[in-house]
Amino acid sequence: ACMNPTAGSFNITPRMQRHFVTLAVQMPGKDVIRSVFAQIIEGHLSSFDPDVGKYGSKITDALIELHGSVANTFLPSAVKFHYQWNLRELSNVTQGICRALPEFYADPVTLCRLWIHEVERVFSDRMVHQTDITKFDEMRVAVTKKYFADENQEEVESRPISYNAFMKFDSNDEGAFCECATYEKLNKTLVEKLNEHNESNAVMDLVLFEQAMDHVTRVTRILDLPRGNAMLVGVGGSGKQSLAKLATFICQYDVFQISVTSSYGMADFKADLLSLYIKAGVKGNPVTFLMTDGQIIDERFLVYINDLLSSGYIPDLMTNEEKDEMCNAVRNECKGAGIIDSPENLWDFFLDKVRKYLHVCLCFSPVGDKFRIRARNFPALINCTVIDWFQPWPHEALVSVAGRFLAEIPDIEPELLENLQFHCAFTHTAVNDASIKYLEEDRRYNYTTPKSYLELISLYKDMLAAKRSELKQAKERLENGVDKIAQASAQVADLQVNLKEEQIIVEEKKANTDALIVSIGKEKAIVDEAVESASGDEAECAQIAEEVSAFQAECEEDLKAAEPIIQAAEAALNSLDKKALGELKSLSTPPAGVDDVASACMILCAPKGKIPKDISWNACKKFMGSVDKFLSDLINFDKDNTPLNCVEKVEKDYLGKENFNPEIIMGKSSAAAGLCSWVINICKYFRIYQVVAPKRKLLAEANEKLDAANTKLSGIRAKVAELQARVASLEENLMAATEDKNNAIAAAEKTQAKANLADRLVNGLSGENKRWGEAIEAFGVAEAKLVGDVLVGSSFVSYAGPFNTKFREFLVNEKWLPDMIERAIPMTQGVTPLDVLSNPGMRAAWGIEGLPTDPLSVENGAIMTSAARWALMIDPQLQGIKWIKEKWGDKLKIIQLSKPNYIADVEHCIENGVPLMIENLQDDIDAVLDPVVARQTIKRGRNVVMKLGDSEVDYDPNFKLYLQTKLSNPHYKPEIAAQTTLVNFCVTEKGLEDQLLALVVEKERFDLQQQSSDLVRQLGEYTVQITKLEDNLLFRLANSQGDILEDIELIENLEETKRTATEIAEKVVQATETQTVINSTREVYRPVAARGALMYFLVDALNVLDRVYQYSMANFVYILKKGMDVTPGGTDQSKVAEHLRTSEPLSVEKRVDALIETTSETVFGYIASGLFERHKLIVASQLTMSVLRKQDKLQQGKFEWLLKGPRVLGVENPLPEWIAQPNWECVQSLREVDGYDALPGDLEGSAKRWREWMELERPEEEPMPGDWKKYPDFEKLLLFRALRPDRMSNALSTFVKSVLGSFYVTSAPFDLASSYQDSSPGTPIFIFLSPGVDVAAAVESLGTKLGYTSENGRYAAVSLGQGQEPIAMSWLTNFHKNGGWVLLQNIHLTIDWTNGPLEKTVDKLAEGAHAEFRLFLSAEPPPILERGLAISLLQNSIKLTNEPPEGMKQNLARAYGNFNEEMFEACAKQAEFKTIVFALCYFHAAILERKKFGVGNMPDAASGIGWNMNYPFNTGDLLCCGQCVNNYLENNSNVPWADLKYIIGEIMYGGHVVEDWDRRTVEKYLDHYFKEELLEGIDFFPKFPSPPSSLNHKQTMEYIAETFPTESPLAFGLHPNAEIGFKLREAESLCSSILSLQPRDGSGEEGSSVEDQAKMVLDDLVERLPDQFDLEDIRSRTDDITPYIMVAIQETERMNKLLAEMKRSLAELDLGLKGDLTMSDPMEALMNALADGAVSAGWTKLAYPSLRGLGSWMVNLLQRVEQLQMWTADLATPRVVWLSGLFNPQSFLTAVMQTTARRNDWPLDKTVVLTEVTKKNVEQIESASREGAYVHGLTLEGCRFDEKVGVLEDSRPKEMFCPMPVIVIKAVTADKAEQRDAYQCPVYKTERRFREEVFTAQLKSKHGQIKWTLCGVCLFLDVV
Repeated sequence: ACMNPTAGSFNITPRMQRHFVTLAVQMPGKDVIRSVFAQIIEGHLSSFDPDVGKYGSKITDALIELHGSVANTFLPSAVKFHYQWNLRELSNVTQGICRALPEFYADPVTLCRLWIHEVERVFSDRMVHQTDITKFDEMRVAVTKKYFADENQEEVESRPISYNAFMKFDSNDEGAFCECATYEKLNKTLVEKLNEHNESNAVMDLVLFEQAMDHVTRVTRILDLPRGNAMLVGVGGSGKQSLAKLATFICQYDVFQISVTSSYGMADFKADLLSLYIKAGVKGNPVTFLMTDGQIIDERFLVYINDLLSSGYIPDLMTNEEKDEMCNAVRNECKGAGIIDSPENLWDFFLDKVRKYLHVCLCFSPVGDKFRIRARNFPALINCTVIDWFQPWPHEALVSVAGRFLAEIPDIEPELLENLQFHCAFTHTAVNDASIKYLEEDRRYNYTTPKSYLELISLYKDMLAAKRSELKQAKERLENGVDKIAQASAQVADLQVNLKEEQIIVEEKKANTDALIVSIGKEKAIVDEAVESASGDEAECAQIAEEVSAFQAECEEDLKAAEPIIQAAEAALNSLDKKALGELKSLSTPPAGVDDVASACMILCAPKGKIPKDISWNACKKFMGSVDKFLSDLINFDKDNTPLNCVEKVEKDYLGKENFNPEIIMGKSSAAAGLCSWVINICKYFRIYQVVAPKRKLLAEANEKLDAANTKLSGIRAKVAELQARVASLEENLMAATEDKNNAIAAAEKTQAKANLADRLVNGLSGENKRWGEAIEAFGVAEAKLVGDVLVGSSFVSYAGPFNTKFREFLVNEKWLPDMIERAIPMTQGVTPLDVLSNPGMRAAWGIEGLPTDPLSVENGAIMTSAARWALMIDPQLQGIKWIKEKWGDKLKIIQLSKPNYIADVEHCIENGVPLMIENLQDDIDAVLDPVVARQTIKRGRNVVMKLGDSEVDYDPNFKLYLQTKLSNPHYKPEIAAQTTLVNFCVTEKGLEDQLLALVVEKERFDLQQQSSDLVRQLGEYTVQITKLEDNLLFRLANSQGDILEDIELIENLEETKRTATEIAEKVVQATETQTVINSTREVYRPVAARGALMYFLVDALNVLDRVYQYSMANFVYILKKGMDVTPGGTDQSKVAEHLRTSEPLSVEKRVDALIETTSETVFGYIASGLFERHKLIVASQLTMSVLRKQDKLQQGKFEWLLKGPRVLGVENPLPEWIAQPNWECVQSLREVDGYDALPGDLEGSAKRWREWMELERPEEEPMPGDWKKYPDFEKLLLFRALRPDRMSNALSTFVKSVLGSFYVTSAPFDLASSYQDSSPGTPIFIFLSPGVDVAAAVESLGTKLGYTSENGRYAAVSLGQGQEPIAMSWLTNFHKNGGWVLLQNIHLTIDWTNGPLEKTVDKLAEGAHAEFRLFLSAEPPPILERGLAISLLQNSIKLTNEPPEGMKQNLARAYGNFNEEMFEACAKQAEFKTIVFALCYFHAAILERKKFGVGNMPDAASGIGWNMNYPFNTGDLLCCGQCVNNYLENNSNVPWADLKYIIGEIMYGGHVVEDWDRRTVEKYLDHYFKEELLEGIDFFPKFPSPPSSLNHKQTMEYIAETFPTESPLAFGLHPNAEIGFKLREAESLCSSILSLQPRDGSGEEGSSVEDQAKMVLDDLVERLPDQFDLEDIRSRTDDITPYIMVAIQETERMNKLLAEMKRSLAELDLGLKGDLTMSDPMEALMNALADGAVSAGWTKLAYPSLRGLGSWMVNLLQRVEQLQMWTADLATPRVVWLSGLFNPQSFLTAVMQTTARRNDWPLDKTVVLTEVTKKNVEQIESASREGAYVHGLTLEGCRFDEKVGVLEDSRPKEMFCPMPVIVIKAVTADKAEQRDAYQCPVYKTERRFREEVFTAQLKSKHGQIKWTLCGVCLFLDVV
């Protein structure tokens, strides 16, 4: 076992060490080293030319001397932990020298230069800072001159000194390690190699500038050697990986990198290593294992890498079977090498081969502590690798790299090129400086890397080329337009001449045509006359035809009415058959009516109308005769000619009869019924036909008349046709003549039109012609200035993204532009980045897409649009992601890295060119995404692919990636900063104010906001439209074919464009004017928006107070809107409380004030419901100060003084009786503040008045002395801070109340129901647990009221813990879908599940949720909540705290509120029950509220006067006790006080109490309140008597509210002084918390580093540290070791241990700070403690309890040492022992008991100690006590000791502690220990009390135990 002397532990336990022979191996001496290395070097050079060979010894000596100087100068430190120089470095240099070959090193100079190269590689490449490299160079040059003075130093030192083994080859065609004379040659070779590499591998677009080439040669040098492993250290973006890959390719090795996937783990890593071992060890293929720190997803990877580097043997990499396979695979090779093939030899041979062929190349970043910690834990990372530290590029490198690339830009003058180079370098360094300042002021990290610098230059080149091309195209388009206008102007004159000639021809043609027209006119008149006469006849004929057809139609219509009657008659006849008629005929006597039917038939059928006289039945029968004939006669009856008289007869005699009805007749005879129907229908028909018959006759006559007219008409028509044919012939001639004339006119018109068009074109474009001409000139000027303009734009895109507005403006206006002006780089005057990166049209389009229009957002839009790298948006308010979502719509694919198998989505998007948004990123990006983020594509033939994990994906060039984080201040590594464009979307206060103004105006004046939004959109659309129109016009002009003057469409389009442009111009003017009016109207509401923005930024900063205070912008806006809804005085008051509604809307001014007030209260109320009590005043105060600052009413200097409360130390205090020293020091500091210079003098001059004010219990309620009372309220706060800091919180509360109102300082009770109103299915309610608060009961109670219970299956509660997660998720999913409430309790217990699946679910909660679904969450708050909850989970929730309220009055009311009148009425002894319950509630409130005075076991507790421990007393205890009281009263005649006190004090409340003294406090409280006098009425504390038992519950609550006096410690039985300590602590916490919320302004001076501060303190401590005690000497001076001497020895032993550890750790740290040792964790912890002025934890373990700071602790330590020195000098017991100065004071008390017991022969276990207070001080004690021991150093808290009377008395005002006189400690037997009039006073070591009890002292008192117990009286050994 061996140890590294510069790191790790330095102590091995003796029990371990005894098993080993310990050998300390020193660094060999110079002679030994020289003899070793000289032999190697000289032996190698022996075959060289003698002139070269003789340099062997010189090289060795030079190397050894340089190594010694380096080891002595460059010492390891915390940062330079790898500066360890040993034999390895000498071997490495020697190995390099031995690579020289005689054929290439014939000249000593080349060998000297090789030596320089090798020492630089081994030593210089390790160096961290350029200063170290410079110092090393000086040392190296000195050594070179000393040992190689014979050679020409210029030749030896000329640069570059660069050696490699890939440019020259030896006789065996193997690479020879030779010098490359120039960078040009090296560059040529490397570029060739790079091109070869890119043909077959992923394309690396490397920039091989000098530093890059140096790094390639360095890495090839390392990899070329057997066992050569490289450690490349540099910030991300330095090019480590790319250069290592190129170096590997040059060495002709394979490169292997692990493919990190989302599931990659240890098993995969082992499998990858095994495959590498097989490749290298079995196949003998050289391979470089390239690994970055980003790929170390499990620290256990490094265990394997450490083993691989150090020995090659990784214990659990292979199974025994696999080992055997490896050994068998190399067996033949091993035998061939002449080695016996034993298993051990085979395995060693295999490992040697692995180490020879497997080269590890690690790429680590030095940023942060990870690299240092890893190097400390895994030493082989440093010891077994060659380090190449990538330095930040020096200014010269930045300039030369820029020059190299910018030289490729055409048309750049050499002088300008030089200025551009220097400016690029300046830009980069300016950003570095700004990043440091940004971290100081805004606590935000930003990194620049060489990659980001190269990106700047690349972007500049591309952007400049694009802008030049754009400008050229625009210029050419305009020039083309101007040319076309010129052409048109030239054609106008020619057109006028042609027009005159064509006009003459037109006139001739017109005359000919006119003559022909006259001739035709005459002929036509004749025809017209004939036609006119014919037309009269034709009209007459037509009229007749019309009349005839109308008459015919009328007749047909009448006949149509008769048709159904005929059909009915026919139907009646058809119903008759032979048989029925036969039956009818055969009837001798027909039934009534049948005979009438037959008679009627007979009458109708009478021939020629002669009605027979006999129409009897018999006559009828005869009439019917033959049945067949009768039926046939009826069917053929001539219905048209029925005789009138027959019809009339039938109608008169028969049809009128009732029985003459077919239906009635049917019952008598079916045949008769048919005949009846026929008769009726024939009569009806006859009547119709009577009308139709005359019309038919007239119709026939009319038709005859029509025929005659038609015959006459046809003759006339024939004559007219003949005449018309003649006219037609004439008209044809006219047509031909007219066409001829028209052609002539058309030609003339065309010429005229062309002339008009030319005119329109020239005149129409006259404005454009002028404007375009000016624009062409402007383009010419702009082209020259593009160089500078684009440089501003590209710098802005490359670097400005991560910064806020302030820093962006600082960089552009105060850094970049002034430098460009100074270097005379041409640029447009007053250019801004936005001018270069966008135009009004683009900006308008972004606004329409939803990008906020504040300057920061618009800049971000420009950066993201112009950037070459993917954008990573820092977007806590989700404004950026909203824009991108709007921009792409449904095309955008959105994923989170937490999504299972998300990589499939990424692949799909890359292959199909789908835009992808990865949202909600954390501080790190999954390593598997590196190729996507870095855009690493590979060419495969014509295809471009991207490697993702194990697979290759086709890359679509349309693919876009957006990255977004909700973190408001993420810390991204330099690698991420280099690969992406970070864009800071964090909203600014001004930007948010503008956004909120829109929201307020939209709410208040929807019409106005709508109009404004429409105008903004219109203006945007107009701008876009005008641009499109002009582009379209120029496009048409450019693409018009042939004669432009014939392109009517073009000219019409021009006019349309002009008209539209004019309209738009008018609209723009109009819109701009309207916008101005609207803006001025909107501005009225700006104060509301300003207050909203102010409050948002206050809310956003609250996580400084506690990490759970996270709020989303959406949540904030929702509450702000709610505040506006509930503001009275608006047009819609539906949501305003009824009692607040106004009868009519308020005036705008009053409405604005009302809005400010109500929205502020609503937002504050919402936030306050989720604040812990301790933070509410802090937030209210910060809000007040922010409001005052906004109103310019806050003086910043005074405010800072108020928060910091600085002191001037070492000033004598003239008023020590009533002003404490710290207060006087504060006063001295305050006098320096403007307006307070007279304060110290006034305090002395008006001492009486000031003293009265100072001694007031509540000075904030009283006026200040003298003129100070006239000071403004804020300035009075400074006086409180200086003089009465204990009342600071009260004064601040009063101040807040006076500025903002009482609402802000009044705690609202926990109200789940009102918070429920703000919740929604997508917004959970998150409740923080507090002691004694039952969240489940509150939720269940509300659920029951609203119908959500577990009984009806609509409520479920899951208490999380092991295995409950699936159950919780099941309920959540079920209710989310079907509706219901789910409560997940204690989600902090399953933090991984909470921050994983639950967070994802909550993020998507609103999607598809049932309207009645609600989620409730509960968790412990910090510090119990150790790991933070996911930010989005907290942001998305409504947070509620339900702490017991602060204040006795509130706690009492809350406690009593748990009971009700029904409970009292249910008790038989109501009066007693009410009184006892009230006392119980008072007791409950008192023990809860007592905690605020100090709880000993709380973190960082400074006092335990309240309780020694924190106990979870809760409402459940109170209610159980109430029930017990009720039961006991029911079952006892008298009140059983003893039983009640036992039940309450020992069981219900006492069950929580585990500390004996706390149990005594509970007991004494109960003794004080629970006694018979209570029933008569007692004072619980002065001025607060118990309420009369006659009051009901409501009256008692009112009694508490009205009569409870102002709270003071007396309410708890404590002395008023107890409040001072608690109030002082509260004030300090309050001020420091408000200070933490202030923005940093960066104005602070740069302080010294932690190391420097620690070193100063360390030196001081080392100087003061005393020597250890000589224990052997002490023991040897006495044979009789009495108990007292034993105590002294034990104390000195413990002191020795402490002093030894202090000495050791300080010495170790001193070496660490000097660099002689590597810094370990304990050393760092000690360094930080010393710098902070705190006691190291390592010392505290060995020391004694103490609350002191380091300075005071050290003084105390020296005093303890002094006491021990005096005690051990003569070993006599000191006359007075300083008990506080002992490690273990209990042992001294035991010694007192032992000594007394031995003397009196008492049993020790029956002996106890008693204390007796003397009236003496230490000086008055002359000798040690005979009956015990005198002790001093004790201090009393809670009261004072009256030395005159010798009893305890109340403390004096403001006197916190009382030093005790000397006390005698005696031992007595237990039976004599009773002291009735003594208070049993616990003695503790420090004010914390918890678990620090020493013993119990007896202090005489006139009062009983209760008073002093409730006062918390105790003694301390040590008070700070």
